[in-house]
Amino acid sequence: MKRLVLLLCLLAGSLPAGAQVFLGAEVGPDAFLKGDSARIDTSGEDAFSWALTAEVSSATLYAVFESTTPEREILRYLRGGFYRQELAAVLLLSERKGVPFKKLAEELPKAGGLRGLASKHGADAMALFKEAGALKAAADERVPLFLPVKIPTAPAAGAPPPDEKD
Repeated sequence: MKRLVLLLCLLAGSLPAGAQVFLGAEVGPDAFLKGDSARIDTSGEDAFSWALTAEVSSATLYAVFESTTPEREILRYLRGGFYRQELAAVLLLSERKGVPFKKLAEELPKAGGLRGLASKHGADAMALFKEAGALKAAADERVPLFLPVKIPTAPAAGAPPPDEKD
């Protein structure tokens, strides 16, 4: 009986145990070193807010957002859940009807979306959304101009200087 138990233990030892299966989470040699703090990459939203302000006149932005820093206001609304085209549509509606953006943003959920908000203020929602799409597309083309650029501080060891050519 002891031989049978010993033989079964040896056979079971050669099979992978559940603890030996790699599940994708393991501790590496650098696990206890201090790393960079985690943060959400919002460079795309930030760049879009700057690009959108480049597409709309300053006078319009100051009137609509009632602020001297409209790019911060746009970024705040983007982070608050506004879609880019929806934000552009509400911006256009605010400009045309003379209603502050903040007031329209508060009314939007109660009105049942952009269609309800536009009809409440006597505007054509589909035409507004189409124009907002063109505005968004123009701003999207400018987004790469406002993305942060990382400049290397020193060349890699053994690499030729960047201005030398072979």
